[in-house]
Amino acid sequence: MENKINQNQEIDLLELFSRMGKGIKNVFLGLFRAIVFLIIFGVKHIHYLLLFAIAGGAIGWLIYSNTPRFYSSNLIAQPNGISATDMIQYINDLHKLCERKNIAALANDLQMQDTTAKKIKDIQAFFIIDANKDGIGDYVDYKNTYNPKDTTQQRLEDRIHVSVEVFDNTAFDNVRNGLFRYMRKNPYIIQLNEIRKDELKELIAQTDKEILKLDSLQNTEYFSGRARTPVRESQLMFLAQQEPQMYYKDIMTLVRQKQHYKKELELATDAFTVIKDFTSLAVAENPRNRYIIIYGLITFIAGYFFLLFYIYSKQILVLMNQN
Repeated sequence: MENKINQNQEIDLLELFSRMGKGIKNVFLGLFRAIVFLIIFGVKHIHYLLLFAIAGGAIGWLIYSNTPRFYSSNLIAQPNGISATDMIQYINDLHKLCERKNIAALANDLQMQDTTAKKIKDIQAFFIIDANKDGIGDYVDYKNTYNPKDTTQQRLEDRIHVSVEVFDNTAFDNVRNGLFRYMRKNPYIIQLNEIRKDELKELIAQTDKEILKLDSLQNTEYFSGRARTPVRESQLMFLAQQEPQMYYKDIMTLVRQKQHYKKELELATDAFTVIKDFTSLAVAENPRNRYIIIYGLITFIAGYFFLLFYIYSKQILVLMNQN
């Protein structure tokens, strides 16, 4: 009896797997036939689809003709004495002015003429994200999608990404200089940077003192040794001498710290340090070909589905009603 039950179960499993295999096969065959049908349909009606694409290209060219060209560039900077968060918020005040098209305020903040400020499309700062917490930036958070709860990545607090967009690339040098003046002129940022430099000078001076102390202590213990001191143990007197210590590793650690402080003091003297300067603005960000290709492709796809529905509308409606 048990053997019959086991045989029936095995037969049922074989039948189940067989049906599943046939079902998967039918799905792939159906997809393959649908793809072949869509390709053949497109080839048969390619002349109509080309007309749709040409019409879309013409629309793209018209939009291009009525849209001003703009050029973009970016830099990577290190804020000194202030966090990346505060510096980004400070720079993005300019971004708000650009959004509101407040030319007068923008020209005043950047200390430039209104005619030059009108040529600015946008100025915005972004965080740089370290995706694997190795201290190296992996990508720029253009869309502000960083999640503080994600423990696998973090924002760099010693680097920022600044993007500038202008309608006239000949005005970029003036905009760049105005942006640098803006980043340097805030009294709060200046004061924080001066405090940072004073702290570095104090750290360097204190490190020098510690190095001298260790050097003097090493000479005393290594060359003259420790004074012999009588020690009583088990009613016996003997002379104990402490082994001399070498402070080479400690001194080298302090020297490396001192070099780090000096490098930061000498290289990062300003309120911010440019790590990677602005790139070239030779090519427009919205060229003509981009408009023609994008709108031509959109109308090509839209025209394809329009023809498909128009020609097979009755069959599609019957199929929808049956479902």
